[in-house]
Amino acid sequence: MILEFGVLGAMCILGAWIFETYESVKRHKALVDLRFAAVYALGNACLITYSWLIGDMIFFSVNVGILCIVLFEIAYTLFMLGRRP
Repeated sequence: MILEFGVLGAMCILGAWIFETYESVKRHKALVDLRFAAVYALGNACLITYSWLIGDMIFFSVNVGILCIVLFEIAYTLFMLGRRP
C-alpha cells in the first residue's frame, strides 16, 4: 500500500509537469525562466544522486522524469527565443 501511494504521487507530479510542458508547446510560448530552470535542473540532479544513494527508486524515477521535462523546457525556450525577430 505504501508503494502504491508513492507511485500515485509520482504520477501526479509527472503528469502536472507533462501537462504544463504540453500547454507551453501548444501555445508556442516559452513559459520557463532560464535562470530558474538552470538552478532547478541542478537541484534536481542533486536530488537524483541523493535518491540513488538512499535507494529510493520512486523518488529517483520522479526526479529523472522531471529533469528530462525541465531540460526539454530549457531547449524549447532557447528554440523559441532563437525564432524571435
